[in-house]
Amino acid sequence: MHLTCSKIVVEDIWKQATLLQLLHLIHLPILDSILQPPVKVERRGAVHINRHSDLVISNTFLDREVSKSLNLPYTDEWLLAAMDCLDICPDQLVVHASELLSQTTKDVDAAETYKRILFETMAKHYSQYREPLLCSRYHDIHAGIIKLMESGETGQALEAAQLCIRLLEPTWREELHRLLPFMAVAGSPGAYKLQKQNTNRTVVKRTFAKAIVQNKSLSKVQTEGLAMFLMDNHTEVFKIPTSLLQMVRKKLLSLQEGRNPNAIAGFTFCKRVTQKEFEEQKLQTTFEQLQQLMQDVSQDRNMCGKERNRLLQDFRKHHPSVFSHCFPNCWLEAEHQ
Repeated sequence: MHLTCSKIVVEDIWKQATLLQLLHLIHLPILDSILQPPVKVERRGAVHINRHSDLVISNTFLDREVSKSLNLPYTDEWLLAAMDCLDICPDQLVVHASELLSQTTKDVDAAETYKRILFETMAKHYSQYREPLLCSRYHDIHAGIIKLMESGETGQALEAAQLCIRLLEPTWREELHRLLPFMAVAGSPGAYKLQKQNTNRTVVKRTFAKAIVQNKSLSKVQTEGLAMFLMDNHTEVFKIPTSLLQMVRKKLLSLQEGRNPNAIAGFTFCKRVTQKEFEEQKLQTTFEQLQQLMQDVSQDRNMCGKERNRLLQDFRKHHPSVFSHCFPNCWLEAEHQ
C-alpha cells in the first residue's frame, strides 16, 4: 500500500532531514527559532504593494527580459551575471539602470562605463537595510559554519552551508543563487577595476557582505568571512548533499508505505540526560572553553605583552575561579615583580 504525500508533508520531511544533518555537523543550542516558520516572509525588494489597493505587483509576473530592457550592444560574463541579478530586482531599479546606460556614449570605453553603472546600481540596492539573505534566525547555524571554517574543516563547513541554504525560503535562495556568481565575477582580480585604491575582492566584500549575513554574536571579520566563503564556493553551495538526498528518499518511502518516517534518524548522537546532568555538563563545558581561551591568549606570540596582560586581567576579574585554575602562581609572581 502506497500513500500520496502532500507538498506540506514533503517540505516538513526535507526540513527535518536537513536539521538532522546539521545537528550531526554543528551544535545548535536552540531549535525553536529554526523549526518554526517565520511570521511573514516576503521576497526581498522584489514585491511592491500599492497601499491604496490590494494589488501586488511582482517581477515574477512581468513579461520582460532585463537584457532587452538594458539594450546593451554586447555582453560578457560580467555583464551577464549583473543582468541575472537585476532580473529579480524591483522594476524601478532596472528602469533607472536602463536610463543611465542609454545616455552612455558607445565608444571603446563603453564596456567599463556599463559595468560601473551596473555595479553602482546593485551597490545602492543592496545597501538598503533589509533582512539578510541568510536569514537572521539561523544565527546559530552561521556561527557553527564559521567555527568549522576556523578549525580548518572546510569540507564540513561547505556541507553545513549547503544545508543552511536548503532551509532558506525559495525566493531568498534564488536571489542568493544569482548574487554570489556576480560577486565572484566582479571580485576577480582580472575583472573591471571597481576602485583604484582597493582590490575588487575587497570592494565586493564591503559592498555585499551585509546583504548576505548579519549576526550580532559574530565579529565583522567572521560575517564577512562567511559571505566570502559562500562566494568562493558558489558553484558548490547550492548542491544538495548526497547523504541528505538518501535520508529524504528513505523517509518518503517509509511514509508512503504507512510507516513512521521519524523512525529513520540517519544518525545516533543524542542521549537523554537529567536536568542536573545537563547543568553539570553546561558548567563543565563552559569552564573548559574559558580555560582553553585563556591558554590561547597567554600563548599567543603575535599579541603584544600589554594587550595580553590587559586581557588576562579581564579574565581574572570576570572569571576568577577559571583564572586561578589556569594560572595558580604565574599571576601572583607577575604582580610582585
